[in-house]
Amino acid sequence: MRDYTNLNCLIVDDYTTARRSIKKSLIDLGFNCYEAENGEKAYDLLQQTKINLVIADVKMPVMNGLKLLENIRDDDNLKDIPVIITVIEALESEISEGEDLGMNDYLVKPFDVFSLSKVLDKVITSDSGESL
Repeated sequence: MRDYTNLNCLIVDDYTTARRSIKKSLIDLGFNCYEAENGEKAYDLLQQTKINLVIADVKMPVMNGLKLLENIRDDDNLKDIPVIITVIEALESEISEGEDLGMNDYLVKPFDVFSLSKVLDKVITSDSGESL
């Protein structure tokens, strides 16, 4: 597994337990972690903090993960941040919409650190072949 030390990840999920579980895996991989319980709070935090990666749940109140993804891609300052969407089940409609909006990948919850690491390796090197 690669070392992601000094990279900042924003975890967006309305369930504290889910955020805590994802955060533990990310810290094990070397990330600094930030948290938000909905897309609106996440978007506000993205305006104020240098974030290298967003992991957002597809279903949340206030602003869901797909709307957050859309807002990130529409923002010239944020559009290049890799975004991974998390889902409880891989519904074709949600995955397809996420792809149309520019998500980098998705994970089905619950997932382990190995699955997360595989997706991170693909997402963080996918565009330029270099790590962030």
